Amino acid sequence: MRVYVVIDEEMCAVQKGYKWKDYPYLHEIIQIGAVMMNEDFEMIDSFSTFVLPKYGRIDHFVQNLTGINEKQIKDAPDLQGALRNMISWIGDKEPVFYAWSESDYSQLSKEITAKGMDPEEMAIFLDKDLWIDYQKIAGERFQKPWKLPLEEALGLAEVELEGRQHDGLVDAKNTARLIAKMEKNKESRFLLDRLEKDEKTESGIGMSLGNLLQGIHLD
Repeated sequence: MRVYVVIDEEMCAVQKGYKWKDYPYLHEIIQIGAVMMNEDFEMIDSFSTFVLPKYGRIDHFVQNLTGINEKQIKDAPDLQGALRNMISWIGDKEPVFYAWSESDYSQLSKEITAKGMDPEEMAIFLDKDLWIDYQKIAGERFQKPWKLPLEEALGLAEVELEGRQHDGLVDAKNTARLIAKMEKNKESRFLLDRLEKDEKTESGIGMSLGNLLQGIHLD
């Protein structure tokens, strides 16, 4: 059975003493949130876990951003344990991963390799062909910059933002709701209507400015 798994990761900074030595990366995963959708883009299940980092720590910035603190992660599984739990959650289904940008795949694959995990056991996460960058797709459809923020994309698709951003499961659910609307309405006019509305708004602003500037001479 084919399923779509929308995944979101939250990260912390790696402590300076480890950078470019034991672990040559700047960040480490501290939470994974995921939503499972069927082939009709209907949500059928969800998954969330904190992850105990090996080289990083949760500083004030990350705690304020994500709401995650050291107490919450102290008894959490390490990344290998968290991913094994996720593999069990997926079961015998055939997943295609959706993420908002390429950073989730990049971070996950780097950590799996750097931490010496069995590539066969983690094969579904390492296969880049199973990953879809929906930020890029949404940016192209809305004719917006490639790095379109999720909140802006939700607004363009008229999908209400729910919950606190930068929580892995909340962000995964919001991304899933956006994907569901856009994929179910591929043949409808809502994208074109939105683009035309934006163009008229921009055109109206331009005309208003032009009218305001008429008769002004900068001699």
